Amino acid sequence: MGKRTFYFVRHGKTEWNLARRMQGWGDSPLIEEGINGAIATGEALKDVDFTAVYSSPSKRTVDTTGYIIGDRDIDIRTLDGLREMSFGIWEGELFVDITENFGDEYAMMLDNPEYYKAEVSKGETYHQVKERTKMAVEQILEEQPEGNILVVSHGMALRVLIFVALQEAELQTHRTETPHILNTSVTVVEYENGEFRVVKANDTSHLEGIVEGV
Repeated sequence: MGKRTFYFVRHGKTEWNLARRMQGWGDSPLIEEGINGAIATGEALKDVDFTAVYSSPSKRTVDTTGYIIGDRDIDIRTLDGLREMSFGIWEGELFVDITENFGDEYAMMLDNPEYYKAEVSKGETYHQVKERTKMAVEQILEEQPEGNILVVSHGMALRVLIFVALQEAELQTHRTETPHILNTSVTVVEYENGEFRVVKANDTSHLEGIVEGV
């Protein structure tokens, strides 16, 4: 087994991102800004020879992946483990309404990741996201013995995966001590000799002139 280099990318901005709606397993289309961001990401990565490309099965991530790889002759493989965190009954709801109607549990989700149980939302816990995203990467490592690997996923899923699961770090402080993953940002992680190393985190230098948000 040789060195693997992961290029983790968050999907482009969507209608629900723009409207400030909760978006996990629910989905909404890319807006023009999101499409342009994905195209710019593809341009920035045009010289990277990808041996494999993986995406969450959500349409916003598959579409983003398509814009990134452009006319390259390479298949997009989808893995359920790369999905965004599920927010249950909060899916598609405005953040302001969730705060008003489910303030205590929403605050727990934001401020106490280690202890968030998703009892009201009926979504996922951070622990569940950590385990399934880590399993997805382990599957990729088994399938790809070496090379550059593009992985397109989601903000919270990538944050937990890269800065908690792969670094064997604590969940409780990851939201305050790690970068918020921006739309169509690139995070490069190398895997060699059984260890992961973050080379570049949340890079948006290729998005100059394209306003990307949360």
